[in-house]
Amino acid sequence: MLNNTNQNHLSECKCLLWKPVVAGALVAIGLSFLLNLFSVAIGLTAFTTNSQGVENLAFGGLVATAFGIVVSMFAAGWIAGYLGNRYCTKRHLGALYGFLAWCLALIMMVFLAESMAKYVTFYSHFISGNEATAIVANSGIQMASITAPAHQVVVSAYILFALFFLSAFSCSLGGHCGMRHVDKCSDRCN
Repeated sequence: MLNNTNQNHLSECKCLLWKPVVAGALVAIGLSFLLNLFSVAIGLTAFTTNSQGVENLAFGGLVATAFGIVVSMFAAGWIAGYLGNRYCTKRHLGALYGFLAWCLALIMMVFLAESMAKYVTFYSHFISGNEATAIVANSGIQMASITAPAHQVVVSAYILFALFFLSAFSCSLGGHCGMRHVDKCSDRCN
């Protein structure tokens, strides 16, 4: 009887698997790239030259970016939760699957962005004929210093926080919904 209890306990403790989390993170990266590229294309086709049109374009771009983030992160979380529900009987862990997929996608995107920034900087200096060896030797990304009024920096920081929070919440909610999804065909087939 003791072995049966230990065996049940071991099967219950194996609720968190990384395969669904990695799959959700890859979906997040792919969909984020596609939907952000689509929102850039929409923004470029709707460009107007007057100052009111530029302000409307900036607000519309922010709304399109937020919508793209919500859709891509919800789908990524849903995939992570759905793939994880086969292995985990604790359905309340779906939000954790989604949040871990968001964290992993964020880390992967930072590494991808860093390597892409180095590549773009090196390639642009190579094309222009400047020395590129100093850039290759430097491992950090150099940012240009831009001065902006303090209120714009504060508003930008709040907008950035809101977008990150919205993406984390969407991915967690998607994981929760994906974990709770019951496939009708697998119930009938089993």
